[in-house]
Amino acid sequence: MTSRDSALRSSKAVPEPGHVLALDGVRGLAILAVLASHLLLTNNVSPYPAVQLLLDIRDLLWVGVTLFFSLSGFLITGILFDTIGSEGYFRTFFARRALRIFPLYYGVLLLLLIVTRPLHLVWHGQAWRFLTYTVNIPFTSELVNIPSPYINLRHFWSLAVEEQFYLIWPLVIFLMRSWKKVFVATLVGAALSLGFRTYMALRGFAPQNHTLFGCMDALLLGGTLALLVRSRFRDQALRMGAPIFLCAVVITLAEALRQKHFDWWTSTYLTTFGMTILGLGMTGLVAASLKIGSRTQRCCSNAVLRFFGRYSYGLYVYHYTLDSSLTWPLRRFLEAHGAPKPVGILSAAVIVGGISVVLSYLSYHYYEAYFLKLKRYIPNRRHVRTEDVGKTPAHPRTT
Repeated sequence: MTSRDSALRSSKAVPEPGHVLALDGVRGLAILAVLASHLLLTNNVSPYPAVQLLLDIRDLLWVGVTLFFSLSGFLITGILFDTIGSEGYFRTFFARRALRIFPLYYGVLLLLLIVTRPLHLVWHGQAWRFLTYTVNIPFTSELVNIPSPYINLRHFWSLAVEEQFYLIWPLVIFLMRSWKKVFVATLVGAALSLGFRTYMALRGFAPQNHTLFGCMDALLLGGTLALLVRSRFRDQALRMGAPIFLCAVVITLAEALRQKHFDWWTSTYLTTFGMTILGLGMTGLVAASLKIGSRTQRCCSNAVLRFFGRYSYGLYVYHYTLDSSLTWPLRRFLEAHGAPKPVGILSAAVIVGGISVVLSYLSYHYYEAYFLKLKRYIPNRRHVRTEDVGKTPAHPRTT
């Protein structure tokens, strides 16, 4: 029996392909956008057109979260699709996700619960929602996420979205199995997300961008890309990445300039079709970063962006509380000592961002890394399919 016949007849698993450096840079872009959106927050109106344009762009930098979603959907869908049929499909996926996500997330929550009394934190009886990743589920904007003026967990809604996606999507892929069925599921799911947001907006409900059903189109469009790069359409998909990204940017900026208030709480366009367009654009950016030799790939492979990408999870978790505790006192201090307001804003952002980087670095290497090392005992194994035999895998893995 030839080696080819053996591969066809067996369920042999092979190690997953190598890490794609550019995707770390994409993470870096995403977290830098989020940091700028939060740390540079100030008034939204200026009498100077050039300054107003900068403020509008800053107000759109929350799109870094959408980029995280698209990248996560791309990576997770790829891992799940590649490992269908392998031994321990569910066990391996959930164990590896838990080692990456739970230590930091629950470590922070446990610490806050321990210091609840001395710091006079107020959970309103809702701490269990953080512990169960359900803080985003009620279809309302009344989220209990600030137990203190100095402890801000508002951004944890996105971590809840991702965890809920991780619980549902592996089962969907396992049941559907075939490339065509999973591909259709990503498109149908994205369309349903758009429909859900639109229906809720037209009925007068609060924007649903913080719920899984309200923002899963970005996750699923990332999944669509993961499937395309595992097909004969790979080259076309990667070539179209940059044009799709640029079109999404142009459309979004044009709409931002047209409207006086452009945020996901007040813009009907943004909370309906706009979020899907941004999801497409961010997925296009991921695709462009995968195109060998492209400018986007060279940019995203930059060492600085990859540095921020490596520590992006810790930066995301820690920065908002540091922002709530330090940003405004620093601005007041700098302005009281003669610094112009723009200088105070930028200086405070750099200081708080720097502290966030240091804390994330220490957290990663002296806490999270001990759990991440355990992942070597539960490696992802790519299941060889008949159509894969003789082909060189050309797709990335996640860490």
